[in-house]
Amino acid sequence: MKQVSLNAELRTQCGKSAVKKLRREGLIPAILYGNKKEAIPLSLSSLFLNRIMTDEAIESTLIDLTIKAGEKEEKKTVVLKDIQVGHVKRNCLHVDFYEVDMSEKIVVPISIHLIGKAKGVEAGGILQQIKREVEVQCLPSKIPGRFEIDVSNLEIGDSIHLGEIRLDDGVEILEDLSLVVTAVSTPTVMKEAEEEEMGIEEDRGEEGDKEGKENK
Repeated sequence: MKQVSLNAELRTQCGKSAVKKLRREGLIPAILYGNKKEAIPLSLSSLFLNRIMTDEAIESTLIDLTIKAGEKEEKKTVVLKDIQVGHVKRNCLHVDFYEVDMSEKIVVPISIHLIGKAKGVEAGGILQQIKREVEVQCLPSKIPGRFEIDVSNLEIGDSIHLGEIRLDDGVEILEDLSLVVTAVSTPTVMKEAEEEEMGIEEDRGEEGDKEGKENK
């Protein structure tokens, strides 16, 4: 389980004009909500937020959020639920946080990483990664950083399914376990060559049969 720290300030003004002013000051508007809890408007430093957003596992990372309201401070354990990004500059526009209860299970997306070089690739095959993340349910303290799958022993035609991912106790995959994560396939060019060769052999066989009948 990975954990990072982040500071935020209670946002007292809302609306489009207030949000634009925040962004001009290098701040990002955010919302914190939780199960049966009233939403809390916040503002965050865009500089620090952009720094932690470079972590590809940020959606499965617990965040120790310190909320400042004047001289008062309140600490919350949260996860990133949603992030709005600008279409042109790809800059962060708005963030949603969800407060977690360490005694209650939550659903989070976990990234899937392939490690090793497949034997099938060395033989001319192509390694395809069909799924790059999967949703799991677990206690916040059990959130996996990411799933690493060793593909070293995969031959051409072999595949690995979600059900083959090793899970720690208390972690459950919420998707169809028969779904393919990765597979080594035969290159299209190789397939076409094989099909063409088979077609030629079939044509030759048919011609041989015709010649035999004519000679009779």
